[in-house]
Amino acid sequence: MKIELTDKQYRDLIELLFLGDWIANASRTGADGDERIEKYEKVQDYILSQAKHFHAEDIVKKEGNEFYTTMNFEEPLMPIVEEYDDYTFWEQISNKLAKRDLLREIGPVRQLKEEHRDRMYEIEEQYEIEFEENGLKNLVIMNKQKEKPNRGNLR
Repeated sequence: MKIELTDKQYRDLIELLFLGDWIANASRTGADGDERIEKYEKVQDYILSQAKHFHAEDIVKKEGNEFYTTMNFEEPLMPIVEEYDDYTFWEQISNKLAKRDLLREIGPVRQLKEEHRDRMYEIEEQYEIEFEENGLKNLVIMNKQKEKPNRGNLR
């Protein structure tokens, strides 16, 4: 099978590859136990290796046997990454706080029942409304201070 792309479609495809790889691998260090997802990198490298055929050498560079996109290419895509990160942050914080609160209400369970899920969604919606209206302004971390032991005179 052969896929034909215009130069513009090729550049759009590279943008999608960059954004997809960012989601899949940006948080991975590459160390043992935190390996990057190689199958995505291989596809991306192959697509980038075709840059000369699409007059895209200005945005794709070769280093050794690997291809990468330039900073000038990546920079305009960062607002999309930041928007995604921002959206994900608010979704995750609302979800995780709702789960925590639900488990405080019902106690530990192996699997949530449908009524538990409905209650969790109610709690999550309350957090979403709060964060939409106030951001983090009203979020407080309660730290139970342990009393320091009275050491008396330590001479």
